[in-house]
Amino acid sequence: MRIKPEALNLSLANKLESLYFVFGAESLLIDQSLSAILSTAKQAGFDERTSFDIDGNFDWGLITAEIANISLFSPRRIIECRLKTGKIGVKGSKALTTLAGNIPSDILLIISTGKLDLAQQKSKWFKTLEQYGGVIQHWEISNDHLIGWINNHMESTGLQSNKEVAQSIAFYTEGNLLASMQEIQKLKMAYPDGKINTQDFLEQAQEQSKYTIYGLIDAALFGDAPQVSKIYNTLLSDAAMPIQLNSSLYREIKNIIDMSIELHQNNDINAILQSHRVWNKRKPIITNILKRHPYQRLQKILLLLGRIDRSIKGMDNLNVIDELHTILLNLAGKNQWAQ
Repeated sequence: MRIKPEALNLSLANKLESLYFVFGAESLLIDQSLSAILSTAKQAGFDERTSFDIDGNFDWGLITAEIANISLFSPRRIIECRLKTGKIGVKGSKALTTLAGNIPSDILLIISTGKLDLAQQKSKWFKTLEQYGGVIQHWEISNDHLIGWINNHMESTGLQSNKEVAQSIAFYTEGNLLASMQEIQKLKMAYPDGKINTQDFLEQAQEQSKYTIYGLIDAALFGDAPQVSKIYNTLLSDAAMPIQLNSSLYREIKNIIDMSIELHQNNDINAILQSHRVWNKRKPIITNILKRHPYQRLQKILLLLGRIDRSIKGMDNLNVIDELHTILLNLAGKNQWAQ
Protein backbone atom coordinates (compact mmCIF):
# COMPACT_ATOMS: atom_id res chain seq x y z
CA MET A 1 0.00 0.00 0.00
CA ARG A 2 1.06 3.58 -0.56
CA ILE A 3 1.80 5.73 2.47
CA LYS A 4 2.16 9.48 2.09
CA PRO A 5 5.35 10.77 3.77
CA GLU A 6 3.36 13.14 5.97
CA ALA A 7 1.18 10.22 7.13
CA LEU A 8 4.05 7.85 7.91
CA ASN A 9 4.27 8.60 11.64
CA LEU A 10 0.55 8.03 12.11
CA SER A 11 0.74 4.81 10.11
CA LEU A 12 3.68 3.59 12.23
CA ALA A 13 1.78 4.41 15.42
CA ASN A 14 -1.13 2.27 14.25
CA LYS A 15 0.79 -0.68 12.83
CA LEU A 16 4.33 -1.71 11.97
CA GLU A 17 4.33 -3.44 8.59
CA SER A 18 6.67 -6.35 7.85
CA LEU A 19 8.02 -4.55 4.77
CA TYR A 20 8.76 -0.93 3.87
CA PHE A 21 10.02 0.47 0.59
CA VAL A 22 11.19 4.10 0.62
CA PHE A 23 12.29 5.82 -2.58
CA GLY A 24 12.49 9.20 -4.27
CA ALA A 25 14.68 12.05 -5.45
CA GLU A 26 15.46 13.66 -2.08
CA SER A 27 17.94 11.55 -0.10
CA LEU A 28 17.48 13.66 3.04
CA LEU A 29 13.73 13.01 3.10
CA ILE A 30 14.33 9.30 2.47
CA ASP A 31 16.70 9.21 5.45
CA GLN A 32 14.06 10.90 7.63
CA SER A 33 11.48 8.25 6.74
CA LEU A 34 13.98 5.45 7.32
CA SER A 35 14.87 6.92 10.72
CA ALA A 36 11.19 7.02 11.70
CA ILE A 37 10.71 3.37 10.67
CA LEU A 38 13.86 2.21 12.46
CA SER A 39 12.91 4.10 15.63
CA THR A 40 9.48 2.49 15.70
CA ALA A 41 10.99 -0.92 14.96
CA LYS A 42 13.41 -0.59 17.86
CA GLN A 43 10.53 0.19 20.20
CA ALA A 44 8.81 -2.94 18.89
CA GLY A 45 11.79 -5.09 19.85
CA PHE A 46 13.73 -5.29 16.59
CA ASP A 47 17.15 -4.98 18.18
CA GLU A 48 19.42 -6.50 15.53
CA ARG A 49 20.03 -4.91 12.13
CA THR A 50 21.88 -6.13 9.03
CA SER A 51 22.38 -3.86 6.02
CA PHE A 52 23.17 -4.67 2.39
CA ASP A 53 24.29 -2.25 -0.34
CA ILE A 54 22.95 -3.70 -3.56
CA ASP A 55 24.30 -3.14 -7.08
CA GLY A 56 24.00 -5.07 -10.33
CA ASN A 57 26.48 -7.73 -9.20
CA PHE A 58 24.94 -8.41 -5.80
CA ASP A 59 24.50 -11.99 -4.61
CA TRP A 60 20.88 -12.09 -3.48
CA GLY A 61 21.51 -15.41 -1.77
CA LEU A 62 23.23 -13.47 1.03
CA ILE A 63 19.90 -11.98 2.10
CA THR A 64 18.15 -15.36 1.98
CA ALA A 65 20.95 -16.84 4.09
CA GLU A 66 20.76 -13.98 6.57
CA ILE A 67 17.02 -14.43 7.01
CA ALA A 68 17.46 -18.19 7.49
CA ASN A 69 20.19 -17.61 10.07
CA ILE A 70 18.66 -17.85 13.53
CA SER A 71 20.02 -15.14 15.83
CA LEU A 72 21.07 -16.10 19.33
CA PHE A 73 20.87 -12.51 20.55
CA SER A 74 17.71 -11.02 19.09
CA PRO A 75 14.55 -12.91 18.06
CA ARG A 76 13.43 -9.91 15.97
CA ARG A 77 15.73 -8.60 13.26
CA ILE A 78 15.83 -5.87 10.61
CA ILE A 79 17.14 -6.60 7.12
CA GLU A 80 17.92 -3.33 5.34
CA CYS A 81 18.52 -3.30 1.57
CA ARG A 82 19.86 -0.14 -0.07
CA LEU A 83 19.47 -0.37 -3.85
CA LYS A 84 22.03 1.78 -5.67
CA THR A 85 19.60 2.06 -8.61
CA GLY A 86 16.17 0.79 -9.54
CA LYS A 87 17.72 -1.27 -12.34
CA ILE A 88 18.11 -4.53 -10.44
CA GLY A 89 17.91 -6.94 -13.37
CA VAL A 90 16.03 -10.20 -13.75
CA LYS A 91 17.75 -11.90 -10.80
CA GLY A 92 17.08 -8.95 -8.53
CA SER A 93 13.46 -8.74 -9.60
CA LYS A 94 12.88 -12.44 -8.91
CA ALA A 95 14.69 -12.25 -5.57
CA LEU A 96 12.76 -9.21 -4.32
CA THR A 97 9.45 -10.71 -5.47
CA THR A 98 10.20 -13.93 -3.58
CA LEU A 99 11.45 -12.12 -0.46
CA ALA A 100 8.44 -9.81 -0.26
CA GLY A 101 6.01 -12.71 -0.36
CA ASN A 102 7.82 -14.83 2.25
CA ILE A 103 8.89 -12.58 5.10
CA PRO A 104 9.08 -14.43 8.46
CA SER A 105 7.22 -12.88 11.39
CA ASP A 106 10.48 -12.07 13.20
CA ILE A 107 11.95 -10.12 10.23
CA LEU A 108 11.36 -6.51 9.21
CA LEU A 109 12.50 -5.91 5.62
CA ILE A 110 13.35 -2.29 4.74
CA ILE A 111 14.28 -1.39 1.16
CA SER A 112 15.31 2.02 -0.14
CA THR A 113 16.58 3.60 -3.32
CA GLY A 114 16.63 6.86 -5.23
CA LYS A 115 14.30 8.14 -7.91
CA LEU A 116 12.45 5.55 -10.02
CA ASP A 117 10.97 6.18 -13.45
CA LEU A 118 7.41 5.20 -14.36
CA ALA A 119 8.50 1.96 -16.04
CA GLN A 120 10.29 0.85 -12.86
CA GLN A 121 7.22 1.70 -10.79
CA LYS A 122 5.15 -0.57 -13.05
CA SER A 123 7.54 -3.52 -12.74
CA LYS A 124 6.54 -6.77 -11.10
CA TRP A 125 8.95 -6.39 -8.18
CA PHE A 126 7.66 -2.89 -7.41
CA LYS A 127 4.04 -4.03 -7.52
CA THR A 128 4.91 -6.94 -5.21
CA LEU A 129 6.50 -4.62 -2.66
CA GLU A 130 3.42 -2.42 -2.87
CA GLN A 131 1.20 -5.46 -2.29
CA TYR A 132 2.99 -6.81 0.78
CA GLY A 133 4.21 -3.66 2.51
CA GLY A 134 4.20 0.09 2.86
CA VAL A 135 5.62 2.14 -0.02
CA ILE A 136 6.70 5.72 0.69
CA GLN A 137 7.63 7.95 -2.24
CA HIS A 138 9.40 11.27 -1.76
CA TRP A 139 8.94 13.78 -4.55
CA GLU A 140 11.38 16.49 -5.48
CA ILE A 141 10.69 19.74 -3.67
CA SER A 142 10.54 22.35 -6.41
CA ASN A 143 11.69 25.90 -5.76
CA ASP A 144 8.13 27.20 -5.59
CA HIS A 145 7.26 24.65 -2.89
CA LEU A 146 10.49 25.01 -0.91
CA ILE A 147 9.26 27.93 1.21
CA GLY A 148 6.20 25.94 2.29
CA TRP A 149 8.38 22.93 3.13
CA ILE A 150 10.70 25.10 5.25
CA ASN A 151 7.78 26.75 7.00
CA ASN A 152 6.21 23.36 7.80
CA HIS A 153 9.51 22.03 9.10
CA MET A 154 9.91 25.12 11.29
CA GLU A 155 6.51 24.44 12.84
CA SER A 156 7.34 20.76 13.39
CA THR A 157 10.39 21.79 15.47
CA GLY A 158 8.35 24.15 17.63
CA LEU A 159 8.99 27.42 15.81
CA GLN A 160 6.15 29.74 14.90
CA SER A 161 5.16 29.87 11.23
CA ASN A 162 6.98 32.76 9.58
CA LYS A 163 6.87 33.15 5.80
CA GLU A 164 9.46 35.95 5.69
CA VAL A 165 11.99 33.87 7.60
CA ALA A 166 11.21 30.83 5.44
CA GLN A 167 11.75 32.90 2.29
CA SER A 168 15.09 34.11 3.61
CA ILE A 169 16.27 30.57 4.43
CA ALA A 170 15.16 29.34 1.00
CA PHE A 171 17.08 32.14 -0.71
CA TYR A 172 20.35 31.65 1.16
CA THR A 173 20.36 27.85 1.11
CA GLU A 174 19.33 27.76 -2.57
CA GLY A 175 17.22 24.62 -2.39
CA ASN A 176 19.64 22.53 -0.34
CA LEU A 177 17.34 20.72 2.10
CA LEU A 178 20.14 19.71 4.46
CA ALA A 179 21.32 23.31 4.64
CA SER A 180 17.76 24.47 5.23
CA MET A 181 17.35 22.02 8.10
CA GLN A 182 20.61 23.17 9.65
CA GLU A 183 19.41 26.79 9.52
CA ILE A 184 16.13 25.78 11.18
CA GLN A 185 18.07 24.00 13.94
CA LYS A 186 20.09 27.17 14.53
CA LEU A 187 16.85 29.16 14.73
CA LYS A 188 15.48 26.77 17.34
CA MET A 189 18.60 27.25 19.44
CA ALA A 190 18.40 31.04 19.07
CA TYR A 191 14.66 31.20 19.81
CA PRO A 192 13.85 28.30 22.17
CA ASP A 193 10.37 29.69 22.85
CA GLY A 194 9.61 29.49 19.12
CA LYS A 195 8.98 33.22 18.70
CA ILE A 196 11.34 34.58 16.03
CA ASN A 197 12.25 38.25 15.94
CA THR A 198 11.81 38.62 12.20
CA GLN A 199 13.58 41.93 11.76
CA ASP A 200 16.61 40.85 13.78
CA PHE A 201 16.83 37.58 11.89
CA LEU A 202 16.61 39.22 8.46
CA GLU A 203 19.30 41.77 9.36
CA GLN A 204 21.61 39.07 10.69
CA ALA A 205 20.97 36.86 7.66
CA GLN A 206 21.88 39.70 5.32
CA GLU A 207 25.10 40.40 7.23
CA GLN A 208 26.10 36.79 7.72
CA SER A 209 25.28 35.64 4.19
CA LYS A 210 28.73 36.76 3.08
CA TYR A 211 30.37 34.49 5.63
CA THR A 212 28.49 31.21 5.67
CA ILE A 213 29.41 27.64 4.82
CA TYR A 214 27.40 27.94 1.62
CA GLY A 215 29.20 31.14 0.63
CA LEU A 216 32.48 29.39 1.41
CA ILE A 217 31.63 26.43 -0.83
CA ASP A 218 30.50 28.70 -3.66
CA ALA A 219 33.75 30.71 -3.42
CA ALA A 220 35.72 27.46 -3.77
CA LEU A 221 33.61 26.19 -6.67
CA PHE A 222 33.92 29.53 -8.45
CA GLY A 223 37.71 29.54 -8.07
CA ASP A 224 38.18 32.44 -5.65
CA ALA A 225 41.04 31.16 -3.44
CA PRO A 226 41.60 34.44 -1.49
CA GLN A 227 37.91 34.61 -0.59
CA VAL A 228 37.99 30.94 0.45
CA SER A 229 40.76 31.60 2.99
CA LYS A 230 39.08 34.78 4.24
CA ILE A 231 35.72 33.11 4.88
CA TYR A 232 37.30 29.91 6.22
CA ASN A 233 39.36 31.75 8.83
CA THR A 234 36.28 33.76 9.84
CA LEU A 235 34.23 30.60 10.43
CA LEU A 236 36.91 28.74 12.44
CA SER A 237 35.55 30.07 15.74
CA ASP A 238 32.40 27.95 15.26
CA ALA A 239 33.12 24.53 16.76
CA ALA A 240 30.37 22.93 14.68
CA MET A 241 31.75 24.33 11.40
CA PRO A 242 33.88 21.30 10.37
CA ILE A 243 30.94 18.92 10.76
CA GLN A 244 28.53 21.12 8.84
CA LEU A 245 31.08 22.00 6.17
CA ASN A 246 32.13 18.41 5.56
CA SER A 247 28.52 17.25 5.33
CA SER A 248 27.48 20.06 2.98
CA LEU A 249 30.61 19.76 0.86
CA TYR A 250 30.22 15.98 0.53
CA ARG A 251 26.65 16.39 -0.67
CA GLU A 252 27.67 19.14 -3.11
CA ILE A 253 30.62 17.24 -4.60
CA LYS A 254 28.60 14.04 -4.94
CA ASN A 255 25.97 15.91 -6.92
CA ILE A 256 28.61 17.61 -9.08
CA ILE A 257 30.21 14.23 -9.81
CA ASP A 258 26.85 12.97 -11.11
CA MET A 259 26.65 16.03 -13.37
CA SER A 260 30.25 15.52 -14.49
CA ILE A 261 29.47 11.95 -15.56
CA GLU A 262 26.46 13.13 -17.54
CA LEU A 263 28.55 15.88 -19.14
CA HIS A 264 31.19 13.30 -20.10
CA GLN A 265 28.42 11.38 -21.87
CA ASN A 266 27.99 14.44 -24.12
CA ASN A 267 24.74 15.57 -22.53
CA ASP A 268 23.83 19.25 -22.85
CA ILE A 269 25.10 21.20 -19.85
CA ASN A 270 21.97 23.36 -19.63
CA ALA A 271 19.79 20.28 -19.56
CA ILE A 272 22.02 18.77 -16.87
CA LEU A 273 21.77 21.88 -14.69
CA GLN A 274 18.01 21.89 -15.16
CA SER A 275 17.56 18.22 -14.30
CA HIS A 276 19.62 18.67 -11.12
CA ARG A 277 17.54 21.73 -10.14
CA VAL A 278 20.48 24.13 -9.99
CA TRP A 279 19.26 27.62 -9.13
CA ASN A 280 19.83 30.27 -11.80
CA LYS A 281 22.26 32.30 -9.67
CA ARG A 282 24.40 29.20 -9.09
CA LYS A 283 24.52 27.98 -12.69
CA PRO A 284 27.72 29.96 -13.50
CA ILE A 285 29.35 28.56 -10.35
CA ILE A 286 28.51 24.93 -11.15
CA THR A 287 29.39 25.38 -14.82
CA ASN A 288 32.77 26.73 -13.77
CA ILE A 289 33.63 23.79 -11.51
CA LEU A 290 32.53 21.29 -14.17
CA LYS A 291 34.90 22.90 -16.68
CA ARG A 292 37.86 23.13 -14.29
CA HIS A 293 37.77 19.75 -12.55
CA PRO A 294 37.51 16.31 -14.22
CA TYR A 295 35.48 13.50 -12.71
CA GLN A 296 38.57 11.66 -11.40
CA ARG A 297 39.74 14.64 -9.34
CA LEU A 298 36.29 15.22 -7.88
CA GLN A 299 36.05 11.53 -6.98
CA LYS A 300 39.37 11.73 -5.14
CA ILE A 301 38.09 14.74 -3.19
CA LEU A 302 34.90 12.83 -2.31
CA LEU A 303 36.95 9.92 -0.94
CA LEU A 304 39.00 12.32 1.19
CA LEU A 305 35.81 13.90 2.54
CA GLY A 306 34.79 10.40 3.62
CA ARG A 307 38.06 10.06 5.55
CA ILE A 308 37.51 13.46 7.12
CA ASP A 309 34.07 12.34 8.26
CA ARG A 310 35.63 9.29 9.89
CA SER A 311 38.25 11.51 11.53
CA ILE A 312 35.53 13.76 12.94
CA LYS A 313 33.97 10.63 14.46
CA GLY A 314 37.33 9.50 15.87
CA MET A 315 37.73 6.62 13.43
CA ASP A 316 40.66 8.13 11.51
CA ASN A 317 43.52 10.51 12.34
CA LEU A 318 43.44 13.30 9.75
CA ASN A 319 43.84 16.93 10.81
CA VAL A 320 40.27 17.92 9.94
CA ILE A 321 40.79 21.69 9.91
CA ASP A 322 43.82 21.58 7.62
CA GLU A 323 42.40 18.95 5.29
CA LEU A 324 39.12 20.81 4.75
CA HIS A 325 41.02 24.01 3.99
CA THR A 326 43.25 22.15 1.51
CA ILE A 327 40.24 20.65 -0.25
CA LEU A 328 38.59 24.05 -0.60
CA LEU A 329 41.75 25.60 -2.01
CA ASN A 330 42.12 22.66 -4.37
CA LEU A 331 38.59 23.21 -5.65
CA ALA A 332 39.38 26.90 -6.07
CA GLY A 333 42.34 26.04 -8.29
CA LYS A 334 45.18 26.35 -5.78
CA ASN A 335 47.40 23.53 -4.42
CA GLN A 336 46.41 21.11 -7.17
CA TRP A 337 47.42 17.91 -5.39
CA ALA A 338 44.59 15.93 -6.97
CA GLN A 339 45.83 15.71 -10.52
